[in-house]
Amino acid sequence: MVFEATHEMKQQGHAMTETFQIQQYRNSDNLHLRLTGVFDEEAAFTLMEALNENCALVKKIFVHTAALDQVLDPGAELFRSSISSLDLPGAEIIFTGKKGEEIAVKAPGIRFMK
Repeated sequence: MVFEATHEMKQQGHAMTETFQIQQYRNSDNLHLRLTGVFDEEAAFTLMEALNENCALVKKIFVHTAALDQVLDPGAELFRSSISSLDLPGAEIIFTGKKGEEIAVKAPGIRFMK
């Protein structure tokens, strides 16, 4: 399954469309979410949707951030303010890659791997 968020960016006077995607795959009790593109506010909502839909179904959710092109501050701020609303019934969210620390903050049920 692939979650997508499309938004327009202005670059050098030209409008262009950037796409944020989450590719997901599951093995045993783990879910892996691979983020690609630009992480902005729309991407934060898309990631929250993916986490909400899956956190009750698995023990660990790995959020892989190495393929992100960029993390925009408004998207990271929105995600950090929204993560507390997640109901994590025993699920642990593990952010991998350097950009994971730009997106989330340490909290119960959330940790980081480089």
